[in-house]
Amino acid sequence: MADDSSLNSVAQDADAHEPPRSIAPAPQLSSRGLFAALATVCLVPLFALSLYAIVFGKASEHGLPVEILIDRRPIPTIDGSAKLMDDVVVVRNEADFAIPNITMNLNGQYFLYQDQPLAVGETLVLRQAAFATKSNQRWVPGRYAITDVTVTGKLPSGARGVKEVAF
Repeated sequence: MADDSSLNSVAQDADAHEPPRSIAPAPQLSSRGLFAALATVCLVPLFALSLYAIVFGKASEHGLPVEILIDRRPIPTIDGSAKLMDDVVVVRNEADFAIPNITMNLNGQYFLYQDQPLAVGETLVLRQAAFATKSNQRWVPGRYAITDVTVTGKLPSGARGVKEVAF
């Protein structure tokens, strides 16, 4: 009669030579089903965005009634005791309603968000050095020429109004 320890060692040797059991999920879709699923995932958002663009139109189709100027004006210093000449962007609301959610950009790369609504007839004077890229690099006045300024804001209809000025 065979020894129990020799039977156990034979069983362990047999387990050691078997391939490991797979616990990964088995594929459930055929290649045709997988292709259809991937095509759906890609095409549905594209179709939805196209439909949205057709229904609501481009943002640039909704004009924003503001005046935009590039100027050099005296700006108060931090302590408020004096004013220094500085390069600024001037935005004036020419609409008969306040404009909330104002976003401005210089050359399509340097941005500034104005948290408070721009009241009727109000003029907003902003230092050009306050504009920054998304990686927080500041605009340096005089280093590059300003080619365009874009101002966007929310209109009373809820649409986003846009005013683009090329210099």
